[in-house]
Amino acid sequence: MSAEKPLQRPRPFGLVIAAMCALAGGAVWCLLSLYARRDLAAFAFVVALVVVWQLRGNGWAGRWSGSIAATACVALASAYSFYLQAVAQVASMLGLPMRAAFTQMDPGMALAIARANFAGWSELLVLLALAGAAIATRIRPRTETPTGRITAGS
Repeated sequence: MSAEKPLQRPRPFGLVIAAMCALAGGAVWCLLSLYARRDLAAFAFVVALVVVWQLRGNGWAGRWSGSIAATACVALASAYSFYLQAVAQVASMLGLPMRAAFTQMDPGMALAIARANFAGWSELLVLLALAGAAIATRIRPRTETPTGRITAGS
């Protein structure tokens, strides 16, 4: 008879940390996209990896709520990155500093530009990163039985 240890209790503060990692990842993603002068939608996988690693470390592994949180965080990072890239496009066209464009620009205009940029391969890559984050967070962590054997969670 093997009695597995129960899953680690999730830490609510882990959700806050995951959201902060997502926002930081979105900002870095935007900066790298601006530097490369093209959309780097594949960076969504890097953000997903960091978010999943953080959530799993805080006890959200193997839970549906962890999968939902991971998906939401990667979506947040993607939206933030595309929004910042849209603001940067408008700022460069108008010759304004990005801070001025960010504060003076209508959010609807930035969202329309971000939606236009989020098409084709970008959309596919972000959706794959969302699915990967959900699946990777849902996988139960390995547990050690009282006999010392390591088993994969079910």
